Amino acid sequence: MILEKFFTQKYDTQTLFINPDVTFGEFKKFVLGQKKEFENSDIENVVLLCESYFDFAVNFFAAVFARKNIYLLTDKTRLNQLVFEYILPDEPIAGEGVFEGEYDPHGIMINLFTSGSTGTPKNIGKTLYNLEVEAQATIDEFALSDKTVIASTTSSAHSYGVAFNFILPFYGNYKINQKKIEFPEQFDINGEYILISTPSFMEKLAKYDFVFENAPEKIFLAGAKLKDETYSYFAKFSDVIDIYGSTETGNIACKRGGEKFTLINGVCVEPAVDGRIVVMSDFFPAGEMILNDIIEKVSDREFVLKKRTDRLVKIQEKRISLDELENNLCKHEAVGDCHCFMYDEKLCCAVVCHDVAKEPQDFKKFLGRYSEILPKKWRILDEIPKTASGKIDSAKLRKIFGSNLSMPFVFSRRADSSGAEIELLFRRNSNFLRGHFDITPVLPGVVQLYYARFFAEDVFGIELPYDEVKKVKFSNIMKPEIKITLKLINKEKSVEFTYLADDSIFSSGIFVK
Repeated sequence: MILEKFFTQKYDTQTLFINPDVTFGEFKKFVLGQKKEFENSDIENVVLLCESYFDFAVNFFAAVFARKNIYLLTDKTRLNQLVFEYILPDEPIAGEGVFEGEYDPHGIMINLFTSGSTGTPKNIGKTLYNLEVEAQATIDEFALSDKTVIASTTSSAHSYGVAFNFILPFYGNYKINQKKIEFPEQFDINGEYILISTPSFMEKLAKYDFVFENAPEKIFLAGAKLKDETYSYFAKFSDVIDIYGSTETGNIACKRGGEKFTLINGVCVEPAVDGRIVVMSDFFPAGEMILNDIIEKVSDREFVLKKRTDRLVKIQEKRISLDELENNLCKHEAVGDCHCFMYDEKLCCAVVCHDVAKEPQDFKKFLGRYSEILPKKWRILDEIPKTASGKIDSAKLRKIFGSNLSMPFVFSRRADSSGAEIELLFRRNSNFLRGHFDITPVLPGVVQLYYARFFAEDVFGIELPYDEVKKVKFSNIMKPEIKITLKLINKEKSVEFTYLADDSIFSSGIFVK
């Protein structure tokens, strides 16, 4: 149905994108231009790694009409894991021509990737037909207004994003807000709109008591477990809908607070013999699949999620539930969140704690009340790293735990697209202080540079070259156990950093992008 719109002028005057406005007719010209570029190449595979919603849509349909194989990636680091030759499109250019030929949505395959529980990318194929059926079910389930604008904080290159950010507006004739929302000040949308986001993004907004000037009609959230307090905070403004699904199956069910999920139109589920959920729908090619979540059905259309079987690990001949470890650790009054995982054959635990007096040993002792098997490596963080799709960022956690440097304690962070201020403290017992003036310890310059780069990359979602730093100046000695402000200024070609406290500047410099 979506492809039929390209073969008629009926929709050409309709506004498809806003901020800035682009009509469907103008959009078609860009698709024709990019289609020609693809047809001029003998390479059969197109990889879409686009932050721009407009560029993503142009390249997607151009690849379809050029009869190329389509692969969606959310992370450019995965490019080196692809074992085939591919086109990585440049910025689209407009062209002329007409759309010709026959295209069957059943035969157009879209390849997505999921890491699942292994951390190894797994290719998941779905047809355009599957995604169109899912879009129709979403429209029917949630009675979306035809005046709706789709605004999003997520990438279009994962299952949830491609369904809600991309296929849904093209199928239902909804407008798309071109600007991906990454910071609070970007919620400058007029009129009715729905927001596509993740629990982790909304948790950050709630943390700073964010209030919408123009609240979305609905907020769809997926990618991770939605905390009750986050739901309650935003339910004051909008209809908050928590989506349960997977890359393999697409959307399965939804809930508005509480524990009970209600199946989405077109989906059936049953518990297998071992309690795992069996999903049946036309949202994926197989039509039936078993996932690793244990469910308990409470009615024909409702169920409760119990636990995941793939979060069981074997340590010292004992089966340990990582979920159970996390749930018990969260009973500690100083723990805001935590995540346990295996890394380098060791059990690791990242703990969110805002009490500077607490040490990993405190949490280890507390968890010992519930389990004989305890994590070997600990890190105290101000938040659990999440990807753009709201999943636990395993790569970032491995980087944090793989580093031999002790993490500073973070009191707070305030950030937007242009800059950030992070209040932090380097502990006296940090391992990088051993041997550096033991009587009166001094923070090494290399450590200051390391964490300035670390937080710049983390806050702005960028990668900075390790050998591109200039105008570094160490003005005053920095000591541990003092609250320091790390100020970051994000410019087009660089990031400036300054460590300061009160009126004293300790160090400063510029990272070149």
